[in-house]
Amino acid sequence: MKPSALDDTRKIERVLDDSIENPEPPVRQWSRDEVEALRLRQPVVSLWRVVAIQALVGMLLALGSWLLAGYRSNVMWSALYGAACVVVPGALFAYGMSRQVSAINAGVAVFGFMLWEFVKIGVAVIMLVAAVKVVPQLSWPAFLVALIVCIKLNWLTLFMQGRVKKNVASDKR
Repeated sequence: MKPSALDDTRKIERVLDDSIENPEPPVRQWSRDEVEALRLRQPVVSLWRVVAIQALVGMLLALGSWLLAGYRSNVMWSALYGAACVVVPGALFAYGMSRQVSAINAGVAVFGFMLWEFVKIGVAVIMLVAAVKVVPQLSWPAFLVALIVCIKLNWLTLFMQGRVKKNVASDKR
């Protein structure tokens, strides 16, 4: 026996009736103490720390690629430029966000974030396009490895923040 369209309609009506009868609970406004407690539990990752780690790892990658390539300077410069394609836009973004005084309202904060993110993307694209002209005898493998590793360091930093937070919580016990 096939279910009829009428049965399907009744099922939909029951689901709609259930959702109307059980609305979501109202949103509760947090107190100042609750917000402070959340801020203490969730430490902010410094953008400058991320940029510094990216720059350090980029320099180490350039040194390692220079040694592995038999002291060829074009490989070192390619790796350095690959890291710079991540570090320079990231530093501009960090500078813009650190200059942004705590915004008066959320709209201004979102606009500032989006503005600096667009600047970061624009500078990164310009640097990537200019790589062939800027670095003579560009070594694509060294360039791409440094670029990808430096980009992925953002995730490593977030992972390490989670590890630090868990370690701090376990130390308090």
